[in-house]
Amino acid sequence: MNRHQYKDLRIEVLDEPTFKVGSAGNNFNYLKTYFGNGAEEYPTSNHGVKIFQDDVQINNCILISSGGATGIYSNSTLVDNDHLLICCCDTIFCLTLPGLELKWKTQCDPATCFKIYKQQDDYIIHGELKITKLNKDGHIKWEFSGADIFVSIDNEEEFKLENDGILITDFAKVKYKIDFNGKLIWDTFKR
Repeated sequence: MNRHQYKDLRIEVLDEPTFKVGSAGNNFNYLKTYFGNGAEEYPTSNHGVKIFQDDVQINNCILISSGGATGIYSNSTLVDNDHLLICCCDTIFCLTLPGLELKWKTQCDPATCFKIYKQQDDYIIHGELKITKLNKDGHIKWEFSGADIFVSIDNEEEFKLENDGILITDFAKVKYKIDFNGKLIWDTFKR
């Protein structure tokens, strides 16, 4: 679970792997449901959001998306002013606070979105196949792909924001440095 404190609100974002739309067996019934593309037919991951004020729950919703499965991890959610941004499968959802209205949703990776970071007025998304930059309205500014997926199985840091750009390592251990405009500065790819 991720917890955020924003103004007088406590925001909890949790993984809900057993949630089924319309099921009487759900542990909790959410007030609002938002779907990513194709998720009504092929749901993969479910992430619940609960908003508390003075320890009283005032709002909630659930996000359901398809593509590569996700959980709730450090940097998979972000509070930016009156908005909550959440990685759920292949999509970034932007919700208003405290109303939890869907402001926008953008598919940022063909597979999975792992992490989201604020970069000036924009957002950088670490996906499995792409690094993507979104503007504050959810429009894609650029995308960057490598020779392999941006995943590590040996706990090597595969994504790092630096002062002058982004350092990325792919599954084959090729390293890339890109600037904040998505342009390649250097790589270790053997040509």
